[in-house]
Amino acid sequence: MGTYGLQGVIRAWELGKITTEQAIGQILLLLVALEERLREIEQQMEWLRRRPHTGSPETDHQV
Repeated sequence: MGTYGLQGVIRAWELGKITTEQAIGQILLLLVALEERLREIEQQMEWLRRRPHTGSPETDHQV
């Protein structure tokens, strides 16, 4: 079974298409994916904070 989006999981569970256990499993998979995406964004933000500023408006975007 592939992963549903959160609304898809809720809807499938409400309609009885998946069990409570399956819904919980799907939500955990979504949470893991979200955690990975957040970690990547945090790493990118940290890289941007640490990089030297050039003073050029095209390349120097403050975050």
